Amino acid sequence: MQVRNLAAADPHLEGDHPCFGCPVRELAVCNTLAQGELAAFRTSGSCRHLGAGDPLCWQGDEATHVYTVTRGALRLSKLLVDGRRQVTGFAFPGDFLGVTMEDEHPFTAEAVCEVELCQFSRRRFDAFVDSHPHMERRLYSAAASELAAARDQLVLLGRKTATERLASFLLEMARRSDQSPGEPLRVMLPMPRNDIADYLGLRIETISRELGVLKTSGLVRMIGVHEIWILDRRGLEQRSAGGQ
Repeated sequence: MQVRNLAAADPHLEGDHPCFGCPVRELAVCNTLAQGELAAFRTSGSCRHLGAGDPLCWQGDEATHVYTVTRGALRLSKLLVDGRRQVTGFAFPGDFLGVTMEDEHPFTAEAVCEVELCQFSRRRFDAFVDSHPHMERRLYSAAASELAAARDQLVLLGRKTATERLASFLLEMARRSDQSPGEPLRVMLPMPRNDIADYLGLRIETISRELGVLKTSGLVRMIGVHEIWILDRRGLEQRSAGGQ
């Protein structure tokens, strides 16, 4: 099971192109590159596969590579000085990881399901970006979006109630999940409940209770452990904003 937000593969790439059939072509930071530039960029890196539970990097590891997620989902977390874990986010297809001003990774990244990535050495990546300013601008845009998401997370943790936090999370996950025409809005949750709890700053019991409230209210339907249908999007948006 996996969460995916797949864009259509670029129809202009031919079958012998190294990025032919890439499901995140329109989402990734390399989407500004022309075919020839993209081929040169892709061949400077490699593919990497992680099984569920495998680490991509540990907090404090030397940051020698950068990555684009092409399939699956990663959990990003930090270990606090007292040993507690804070989940700071999740990375999905199209997301870019590894750019840091420091020499060490500021977080731990672990696969919550099977994951595939494009991997590039920081040295080669930096050299490529230096010679392709339009990609540098795309990275700036990605960094700005990441900063906005971090600010939203501060509001979520600092001001929102448990119901508002969970409703906001489900709506965001729906945006990052595949949707099927003619079906209700789907929320795919590859991560376990304790990851969601650590991300939202709640207890697992609170997550279960709040899901039950949303279900009883007719806003969502539980399809399984990893899938939820949003039956009333407007109602869920009202809950996320503090409405009843």
